[in-house]
Amino acid sequence: MLQAVTWDSIVAGGGLAGAAFALELARNGRRVALIERTQSAHHKVCGEFLSLEAQDLLTYFDLDISALGATAINEFRLATGERHATISLPFRAAGLSRWSLDEALLTAAERAGVHVVRGARVTSVEPLGAATVVKTETMAWRGKAVALATGKHSLRGLTRPLGSMVGFKLHLSSDSAARTLPGIVQLVFFRGGYFGACLVEENILSIGWVMEAELVRRIGADWPAQKSYLAGQSSFASYLLEGSQPLFAKPVSTAAIPYGFLRTAPIGPAIYPLGDQLAVVPSFTGDGMAIALCSGIVAARAVLEGKSAPVFQREFIRRLRQQFRIAGALGRILQTPASCAVSVAAANFLPRIATKMVSATRLRGVESLTRRGKLQAQAIAG
Repeated sequence: MLQAVTWDSIVAGGGLAGAAFALELARNGRRVALIERTQSAHHKVCGEFLSLEAQDLLTYFDLDISALGATAINEFRLATGERHATISLPFRAAGLSRWSLDEALLTAAERAGVHVVRGARVTSVEPLGAATVVKTETMAWRGKAVALATGKHSLRGLTRPLGSMVGFKLHLSSDSAARTLPGIVQLVFFRGGYFGACLVEENILSIGWVMEAELVRRIGADWPAQKSYLAGQSSFASYLLEGSQPLFAKPVSTAAIPYGFLRTAPIGPAIYPLGDQLAVVPSFTGDGMAIALCSGIVAARAVLEGKSAPVFQREFIRRLRQQFRIAGALGRILQTPASCAVSVAAANFLPRIATKMVSATRLRGVESLTRRGKLQAQAIAG
């Protein structure tokens, strides 16, 4: 059944990118419908590390991450085997679960007037004359513009290239982490992958790890097998996991992650790919949430300005290319055991250079983006 109403915009997906797109449009008086496949908040494969840029974008939407229980992070510890280096981050970061963050942003969108439909899975997005139709299993929605924000779930006909990596995420109760991890984000590199950890709200240990698919097949995907393998890679991982208790039944996971993907081919004049459907940041850089939020805001402003989706894509991808090149090069270095060991040693002797490299992998232009948005809002209110 096709909805008789034509919405100004329809959003397929209620994660960070989709909610940011919807919220920005609603704040500017547009009628927006957002379709989210789950009924309520759920866990996602994500490092749950908020860079300064991501925090600034959330503040722009009047979200108080401290009130949500976010932890403060000011140091970055890199390890490979028993070698390690701890450096100061060039910004004050934070740890917050996607469970809390996604729901807070979606609730903010609803309060701004976005019509949120939960528990409906988008099956296709198709142009229809001057409009675009978004189909779910039971209904079709018509919009002048559509945001494709389905995260790591691609729609039929709009797939991304397949990667070789499998990602996992799990929350645990860990006394060891509660004692030793406050203020720190930990990365442990090993042959075929890496392990990341930080504390989120209520001192919960959030761990995310990525492995080559072949390695997963060899050791098994169940938590006991994964825990044993990760603990054996470094005493840093072993200490955090020892005596820990999982807080949900099994790790959430996603396969074939296309790290470094940029969607250069346009989908349609009014179909705006966002977040992971537009760009998948190279692994381990911790800037994916900032990119998702930023893509939603910039695409919404493109809609407000009458800028087509292909133009938005081209301009946004141009903005990301240098960041992706630097992050990709660092990833290739750190994922090779010998060069990773050299990098850890170098970080110990040259911490300022290591800090600058962290800065180089950050999303640019966020400050001007939020300043411009605040000025526009003031003009509308006045």
